[in-house]
Amino acid sequence: MSAKHLICFDISKSERFQLTDNYKLLQRKLKSLWTIEQNDTELKAEKLQRAKIFVLAGPQDRFTQDEFEVLKDFVNNGGSLWVLLGDGDSVVRPHYYKDFHPKECFIGGGIVCESLWRHLLEQNIEKLDYDFTDEKYKIHFHYPYGATLNVSDPANVLITTGPVVYPFNRPLAGYYYQPNGGKILALGSGYMFHDKYLANDKTNDALLNYFMKLLGSHEINYKHLDFNDLEINDHKTFTDIGFVADLPKACLIDSIGSEIPADFKQMFDMTLCALSNRLLKDVTSAYHHLHVKYEPLKIIKPQFEIPLPPLQLATFPPVFSEPAAPPLELYDLDEVFSAARTQLANMTGQCLQTIQRKDSRKKPHYKELENYIKECARITAIINEQHDMPAREILNIVAQQIVNYRPYD
Repeated sequence: MSAKHLICFDISKSERFQLTDNYKLLQRKLKSLWTIEQNDTELKAEKLQRAKIFVLAGPQDRFTQDEFEVLKDFVNNGGSLWVLLGDGDSVVRPHYYKDFHPKECFIGGGIVCESLWRHLLEQNIEKLDYDFTDEKYKIHFHYPYGATLNVSDPANVLITTGPVVYPFNRPLAGYYYQPNGGKILALGSGYMFHDKYLANDKTNDALLNYFMKLLGSHEINYKHLDFNDLEINDHKTFTDIGFVADLPKACLIDSIGSEIPADFKQMFDMTLCALSNRLLKDVTSAYHHLHVKYEPLKIIKPQFEIPLPPLQLATFPPVFSEPAAPPLELYDLDEVFSAARTQLANMTGQCLQTIQRKDSRKKPHYKELENYIKECARITAIINEQHDMPAREILNIVAQQIVNYRPYD
């Protein structure tokens, strides 16, 4: 069994795409056929000479001149360099299709290399069931958050934006091959092989396998006929409309009926948004006239009013006093919790004891009898505690209740 070739991913330039972050699925697919390493130090020839493919997955830091020379020597010695990029200019789809974000593009008719699109048609991918005059339009691939490239000879264009997304017919993937075996593949979107898109798109998976076969072996050899049917538009730049819109003249009425100058930039007055220092001399001389010492302004440390004293850390936790016990001795528990019959019996017993202690020759006072009737009425809830009623009326109420309680014959 032949030994696996080495593929090395650079992570020394704050790469946007990491095997341990958003390229986990890509790593699992490569493990079966490749030995995977990562480089987290400055690029050295000794590190790269063992690698068959060296990947720059969205670098965000600058390379030094020595590092560029190392990469150049790596390609000249037969190595394969794979460059994955990200947002630069924007590739957008003009209308909604599958994904919501305009930059998550599905491109049809963008595979311009004939041997590449013929290879994809043989794979198990989703194809449009429509009778196109050119079969390459049956292939749709996912191109999210990508940029366009400028590809010049002797490099060749493999993929373009096609006639569906903006900008039309601009290169997305460029391939360069040296006779000694050195290869460079540049792709405008590293998000094509992001875990989110690689798992759900069979065409992107097939493109990944094709690119690895292209860079890792010599089985694929292109001919001039593969790149005959190319329609590439030039890269066009447009004026920053947002910036120019902030700089019009306040009034253009005077220009009505007059000729527009050949140089349209003369129509904008750049002095309207300028900052002038012409009054600075008058301001500094005012200090002398007012007899005020001129000195640069200093930062005045603000003093804020503190409504509460500053807090101090407590050495010991606060000790809270226990709440006092409830004054139960002020309550007559028998009076509060006893039943009405028991309270009436106690009340009657107390009154009889009071009468027995008195002289038997004296008759009970009428006031004591009235208090006894009122207290019995309070216990039996005939009257409220706040309501004072004569004893005669209480007896009248009791008599009426007894009469009403008598069962009917």
